[in-house]
Amino acid sequence: MELYKIDVRRGDRTCTAFVVAPGEERASEVITEIEIIMNRENDGFTLERVDETLLDDRRTGLDALLETAPVGMASYCEGVGWIAHALPAPKLNFYRIEEVHGDEYFVVAPSGDVAAAVYCERCGLTEGEARLFRIHDGMDGLKTEALRGLPALLEFGPVGLIERRKGGWSMKG
Repeated sequence: MELYKIDVRRGDRTCTAFVVAPGEERASEVITEIEIIMNRENDGFTLERVDETLLDDRRTGLDALLETAPVGMASYCEGVGWIAHALPAPKLNFYRIEEVHGDEYFVVAPSGDVAAAVYCERCGLTEGEARLFRIHDGMDGLKTEALRGLPALLEFGPVGLIERRKGGWSMKG
């Protein structure tokens, strides 16, 4: 398998996606299928094979992804590495993780299990440390004005912690 970076043009913006596929033609088919399934329009896309050119700090989990992941979407999560999106629908979800002592974290992930793994890895839990937390649907109680930037993150990712700033939602640094 190979990893392809796909830039999808949509009106005034470009969305970046990553696809695991055995070749460029299949990667193109995957993105076209996803666009049709999700009922989205685009102004075209470009593909670039990137698995051989990724910098060392972006290679975590890449070998496992290329050896075991099915053909489909993938994204890179800092601290976790490459993650294949859930199949058959490559949809990403928005989760709110609420710790018992009150802190909240927001995660874009294909499933609650992956959201928990991202939270545990990115929040610096040490081995043997335990924290009690609940995972909620992040959309519950969210007002329309609080959605800015979220649809773009849920479109192709990447998977990871996000935060709401003045300009909307973005990946947490």
